[in-house]
Amino acid sequence: MMPMIPEQETTIRYIRDRRCVSGGYCFYRLDEPNAGDTFHALASLAMLGTFPNDDDATRSYLRTFQHPEGRFSNVNVGHAVIRSLMMFNERPLIDPPNWILSLLVPPGDSVRPVESSSLFEHLYLLTDLCTLLGIAIPTDIKSEIIRAVFRYQHPDTGFGYPRSTIIETAHALAILEALGYPVLSTGSEVFLKQCEDPAFGFLAVPGTKPAYLEHVHAGILACSVLNHYTPVFVQCEEFIKRCCRENGGYVRSIFGGSATLENTYLALDALTMIGHMRQDPIRRQEADNPLRCCD
Repeated sequence: MMPMIPEQETTIRYIRDRRCVSGGYCFYRLDEPNAGDTFHALASLAMLGTFPNDDDATRSYLRTFQHPEGRFSNVNVGHAVIRSLMMFNERPLIDPPNWILSLLVPPGDSVRPVESSSLFEHLYLLTDLCTLLGIAIPTDIKSEIIRAVFRYQHPDTGFGYPRSTIIETAHALAILEALGYPVLSTGSEVFLKQCEDPAFGFLAVPGTKPAYLEHVHAGILACSVLNHYTPVFVQCEEFIKRCCRENGGYVRSIFGGSATLENTYLALDALTMIGHMRQDPIRRQEADNPLRCCD
């Protein structure tokens, strides 16, 4: 559960108001649920300590996504549905390891997911499922993916194509961690520090403003993987708070916009990760050291 925030009750109401009559969730409040909104809503409610364990309609809705042979229509849908079912302490009717392992292929320049900001997005979601479901990834596949991920590390210690970005770096580090690679040896703290910003917390790439919620979330995710506690978490929290609207939902930018369930999830997940890192007294002491910013 995430730390208490003043907007908590309003945010809970915002999410619950987007629960569809037929089960599932839809951010624009029509009875047109989708897998992504449903996962983001359920995960957010879980972080807020109000997960709807008795929502049989949503549980039944989630079961409709798996095809008879065990696959899902795409990686994003499969990840959202499986993660959502796991929150209900369930797994898909047909166990998904074969489907997941069949899609674990190294990233390539020509396979970036449509409308994705990360070359590694699908691999990030699939390895996340392997970790959560306890799926053993064959050693040869692990080695092949690790080699492929490092093809996209640059001299600035970040990852991405054609240049390092905060989102792709976060995804690459999370993938490597899931595969058992010693992520501290990547040296990617150097790139994270280049992306730190006193106004936004983290930038998409060094020196490029403004930042958006997904960039701040990615920076915090990368820090979490590396166990890197940074003083700019304070700026991250301030940025996230400024993204909260009066209705309790969160928007992508401090400059306005419409709240969505996805952005609400990113905001709450980021705050939760910061809260978990603050429980590490050693990292907190390092961040509180006035000399640390001058390293």
